[in-house]
Amino acid sequence: MNEKKTTHQAEIEKAVNAVKAIKDGPRALQIYMDICAKCGTCADQCHVARANPVRRTNPAARSDLIRKLYKQQNSNLFSKIRGLLGGNKSITQEDLETWVRDFYECSGCRRCAVFCPMGIDNSIITRKGRALVHALGMSPKMMKETQAISDKFGNDEGQGYEAFLDAIRFLESELEEEHGIPIKIPVDKVGADILFVPASADLISFPETQMGVATFFHATGMSWTMSSEGFDGANFGLFTGDDAHMKRKNKVLHDASLKLKVKKLVIGECGHAYRIAKRIGGTFYWGNDIPYEITNIFILADEELRKGYLKIDPTKNQEPVTYHDPCNFARSTGITEEPRTLLKACVTDFREMTPNRQKNWCCGGGGGLAVMDSKEEVKQNEVTFMDYRMNVGGKMKLEQIKATGAKYVAAPCANCKRQLMHLMDYHKMDVKVGGVFDLFDKAVILKK
Repeated sequence: MNEKKTTHQAEIEKAVNAVKAIKDGPRALQIYMDICAKCGTCADQCHVARANPVRRTNPAARSDLIRKLYKQQNSNLFSKIRGLLGGNKSITQEDLETWVRDFYECSGCRRCAVFCPMGIDNSIITRKGRALVHALGMSPKMMKETQAISDKFGNDEGQGYEAFLDAIRFLESELEEEHGIPIKIPVDKVGADILFVPASADLISFPETQMGVATFFHATGMSWTMSSEGFDGANFGLFTGDDAHMKRKNKVLHDASLKLKVKKLVIGECGHAYRIAKRIGGTFYWGNDIPYEITNIFILADEELRKGYLKIDPTKNQEPVTYHDPCNFARSTGITEEPRTLLKACVTDFREMTPNRQKNWCCGGGGGLAVMDSKEEVKQNEVTFMDYRMNVGGKMKLEQIKATGAKYVAAPCANCKRQLMHLMDYHKMDVKVGGVFDLFDKAVILKK
């Protein structure tokens, strides 16, 4: 009993230290602790609060789980935490599970920040809350397992060298069968201009996207390669609040770029991978003198498309197509027009969702939630995260897709693809979900 009590007190100490650390953390987070006006704007603009309007889904109320503790840090924080969360008793297991539930009901989409009159980005506070439960060892099972696999193999799929090469050989054979000419996917080519890094799911679960990218590089004649050591840009450290893991995973890409002596690190159809590589990692992690540029496949494609030499037949894609703006592209890295330019060149019937771009609704699977579909995951009153994703998190996006009448949703993000595929299947929608480069692969006309 005493051992159990000591362990519990140690958990509380971790929580205390995590909250105290805010004062030494990002200045924005410190400001967000003080300036919320409780006006309700964030709740009106939150896909979770709109679908399930109860107090705990209000972004400001969720953030108060951290904000209240932070404001008590100079007044005997240890005892205040106990007071806030149950009179004079210690934090209970139920309290901690509530934190996990609430911070993982927020997808970190940042839509609230677009509309907040005070400019508060509640996703930053959500990430702090997730970091807190992660420090307690209480992150959801799939989040912890994915990080462990990534640390062991360097990718979230757990693929070793031979498995990676097998996947590449398979894609090359599929491309030759489709186009009637050999289209190569170079691996570990030292001195190539470009190192291309997708989310590893685009190799294993959504190979059509990787095939489209390979066809693009073939059509443009660019010098490119993939790395057998760094072929996964996905990074769950962003989702769990684990900064150390986020940096370790980013270093795999940095080391691969140096080893292969490339001029550009090009991230694929993955918004959070690009956000970390460009805005969080890159020069911030490795210094201003890194010898390579960091960019995204959509920026590259937009540049080449504007040169006018690519031949594309949009009649190869006649089904009505809509585009889902991944939150990390639209709100965190500003990529909105480039994928649209490419899509409009590749299809005959493009339909916008409303709202779109920075004001888009999250798919409901952001922040890593798309991988959480097991009944062993966190649940409340027997409602699993799968139920939540389908009926709460994805409700606004489902309504948007229905309104377009589209038969294909282009979703350039592995998490978004997975969520939307589940959403269409769950609600029996006759709508296909895929990437943007899937459609390019069908529409481009190659020289034989």
